[in-house]
Amino acid sequence: MHSGAGKRCDVALLVDEETGEYSESGRFIPESDDVEEKVLRALRRHYKRVEVVPFSPKVIDTIRWLQQLRPRIVFNLTEWVEGDRKLDAAITGLLDVLKVRYTGTGPDGLRLARDKALSKQIVAEFGVPVPRYYVADGPRDLRGHDLGFPLIVKPLFGDGSDEVNKHSVVRNEKQLRARVRVLRRRLGEPAVCEEFIPGNDLYVGLLGNEPRVLTPVELVVRSSHRAAPQFATYRLKNDPHYRARWGAHYRRARLAPAQLRQVRTVSRRIFEALKLRDYARLDFRLTPEGAIYFIEANPNPDLDPHALNRSGCFAGVPYGKLVRAIVESARNR
Repeated sequence: MHSGAGKRCDVALLVDEETGEYSESGRFIPESDDVEEKVLRALRRHYKRVEVVPFSPKVIDTIRWLQQLRPRIVFNLTEWVEGDRKLDAAITGLLDVLKVRYTGTGPDGLRLARDKALSKQIVAEFGVPVPRYYVADGPRDLRGHDLGFPLIVKPLFGDGSDEVNKHSVVRNEKQLRARVRVLRRRLGEPAVCEEFIPGNDLYVGLLGNEPRVLTPVELVVRSSHRAAPQFATYRLKNDPHYRARWGAHYRRARLAPAQLRQVRTVSRRIFEALKLRDYARLDFRLTPEGAIYFIEANPNPDLDPHALNRSGCFAGVPYGKLVRAIVESARNR
């Protein structure tokens, strides 16, 4: 355990244990140039005492570490426990039990946003368009659905475009059944099958708790080749060479004034309805006719500066200022 335990720190940066390693002195060192290390540097420019705490599946170790540090606030960068993303809510629940203040969305909001079907249901109830959808836990659940093709099939509890690729869009029953079987076999969880909405992916960042809605950004694919990606797959998000091949790039969304007002209004309502806090990213689809459909909410969007530059969701907010704004938003709640 960290040799400086016992000294109260200003910020404890809570990270997944897989993101670094322990030094001989017991300190936890994030991997160089990973997002954890970049957030750590930004925090240390603004706060006097910042310590890194890995979240261990041996939960008692994490509890003891936090109790000894007595942080004024925890900057929560965790995403899972031993690879299970659904347990991100359990981590924040533990912080609540410990009465530790922390950045970002709490357990309720994490669970609401994690479930792609439930979040759509909630958002649809106050009049925001969402794709029609249903949940399938196996091929037998596909009988009798009344949705037309194409459909897009995604893990119900997925994150970061996990398992979202060119095979995710299915055009007939055979492809649909095969895709649901693949997700069930690989992940052991249900799939959400939803109408594929033609158009561009639209991203909206929000910052603060009476949230400032930042400049919407859209993903544009220049290539008209039939094999060009039609939506943001995992590969498109993470492979710059693949993006260059298809002329995929992010730009400030070209929205009419009325559309921009609509996006700002519905984004704030979604932020509140899904119990998001401090910062978030909302994903929409923008159709060629100008209709806007809610797709999903990301309560813990990637804070790597390269990711921000790629999607532009926090455009206009310098990185250090962004990190500090998240901390201060949490402190002022």
